[in-house]
Amino acid sequence: MGLVPNSTTDLTCVRCGVEGEHDLVVVGRLLHSTRCHACGHVVRHEQRDLMSAYLRDLEHRLVTKPQRMARRAVHEPVSFLLGLPGAVLRQPAKLVDEIRTVLRGR
Repeated sequence: MGLVPNSTTDLTCVRCGVEGEHDLVVVGRLLHSTRCHACGHVVRHEQRDLMSAYLRDLEHRLVTKPQRMARRAVHEPVSFLLGLPGAVLRQPAKLVDEIRTVLRGR
């Protein structure tokens, strides 16, 4: 089972040399892998490096979450309050998906 790309961008492939569209798989704020549309070549982080970087990123996101929420509540109070229930319900599934992607490593 392949990973679902989060987005695409134009890059130059290290295998075929074609500058063109690549699928990007992002976990949290980290680039997990890229796949070239022209030749299918996939570039991934080493599993241990990705896990270590992901855990540092997750820790940072958790520590800064209260400040980011407070800032948004002050600057966008209506959208913050309206979006809060959905955001709270989505977070556990989002976190599980991120961890699965990092553990899968492919």
